[in-house]
Amino acid sequence: MAVYQNGIDVSHYQGNVNWAQVAAGKQFAIVRVGSSNSGGLYVDPYFLQNINGAKAAGLRVGAYYYTYARTRAAVANELTTFLNVMQGLQLEYPVFVDVEDSSLTSLGRAELTSLVQYAMDILYQRKWYAGWYSYTNYINSYLNAAALSQYPLWVADYRQTLGYTGSYAMWQYTGSGSVNGIAGACDLNRSYKDFLPEIRAGGYNNYGASGPSMQTVAGQRLVVFNARCEYFYTANFNDVVGYLPLGNYCVVKQSTQKYNGYDWVIFRYQGTEYWTAVIGDRNRVEPCNCDCS
Repeated sequence: MAVYQNGIDVSHYQGNVNWAQVAAGKQFAIVRVGSSNSGGLYVDPYFLQNINGAKAAGLRVGAYYYTYARTRAAVANELTTFLNVMQGLQLEYPVFVDVEDSSLTSLGRAELTSLVQYAMDILYQRKWYAGWYSYTNYINSYLNAAALSQYPLWVADYRQTLGYTGSYAMWQYTGSGSVNGIAGACDLNRSYKDFLPEIRAGGYNNYGASGPSMQTVAGQRLVVFNARCEYFYTANFNDVVGYLPLGNYCVVKQSTQKYNGYDWVIFRYQGTEYWTAVIGDRNRVEPCNCDCS
């Protein structure tokens, strides 16, 4: 098959990524939303930073989460946690269910396959374009790939030639790659499909939404206290105008829910209305007695 794009996948293990350097050689990134540990479910602390950094660098972006779910209730609990932080994100690649943990193999092939399908069905119902990830031996030993064939597979196989014989859309071909912009080893991937036309056509991954729902407000101001506060023509991190000078700005509208992972405001600057995301280390919104009408 012809390679459509080359990419990477990342989690907090990669630390701070220089996405501009990554984008010089790669076209997409799959970012980990979260997983579980002894303390229970957790959201990857670098998730939104990686999503927005990759998007700002011009990469196409998808997401994945590592599942430990052994019941349908556990599947639903994982998705409730992870979809909450994904609210409003626009993704050009699927949301993948990463099923590879040895603790799940005792469920048996039929039950584990059913749980993976259940997770992807929930994602589709919530208007996320879903896929699944695993490695060749795990799929062959513990899953019924035929039952999941209608969903895109991202398969891991670190041999020189992919040994998986079923259908697949992406191949993770090494876990020890080297990429400019990332310190240490990184997973490398090839995508054989352009997912975006189907995502757009189905209105998935927030491509059915033109932006956040906004409400008009009065008596609110945007306080910019960090010179790294960017502002935008729209609620899109790629539509950047520049950096806002430190100071106060009259807010005319606020988002009613998170979009691209953040609360948004429309504010006035030099007689024109612009957008910015409310980011705690750069700006804040607070009541004021100013006339912002």
